[in-house]
Amino acid sequence: MAARHPDAPRTASDEEPTGYRSVSRLAIAACMLGIVSGLAVVSPFFLVVPLVAVAVAVAAFADIDRPGAAKAGRLAALAGLALAIGFGTQAAVAGIAERVIASRRAAAAAEIFLDAVRGGRVADAESMCGQESRGAVARLASCVGAGTCGSARAGDEAGTWVVRIELGGCVARLVLAPTVVTQRGKPIERWIVTACEVSDVAVRPSGS
Repeated sequence: MAARHPDAPRTASDEEPTGYRSVSRLAIAACMLGIVSGLAVVSPFFLVVPLVAVAVAVAAFADIDRPGAAKAGRLAALAGLALAIGFGTQAAVAGIAERVIASRRAAAAAEIFLDAVRGGRVADAESMCGQESRGAVARLASCVGAGTCGSARAGDEAGTWVVRIELGGCVARLVLAPTVVTQRGKPIERWIVTACEVSDVAVRPSGS
């Protein structure tokens, strides 16, 4: 093999080792975002991070597979994609489960409130109310008849739930919210009726 002349210009093959491939920056970014996606499990505020990580990972695959690019980093992009999907799915499932549990607890609290009013235990019903909603208990207690309690739905304000109850000729719209109180040195969750709107129901004449 002929020796290269010292004054001959250097080529790219002389400067880079044979078989060297640069790593895709998008693949590295996807991997880092996949790791940061774990924050989505801690707070719903970070749910956008897994979505961004998936988008960056897809862009990394396109960058690596681009003709003539000859870039490395597929494993890093795959790792970022897997982490983003895993953490994102876990956060979404946890959020849905939390909402279902909160909805059932709100409906159960409304049922306890309705039983107290229906049973004439006004003091017990008022103990479940906030300062602004206690005045509606007396009016609701004046309604005589069977009572029904509907399912809970999310309220306008974050963390609140709305339950519609019927008692005799009255309908009440309860707004409930959870709070944490200390009992016997241990924190426990307690549901409070923050608002209670009572209205009369128009009774249809018989035969209509």
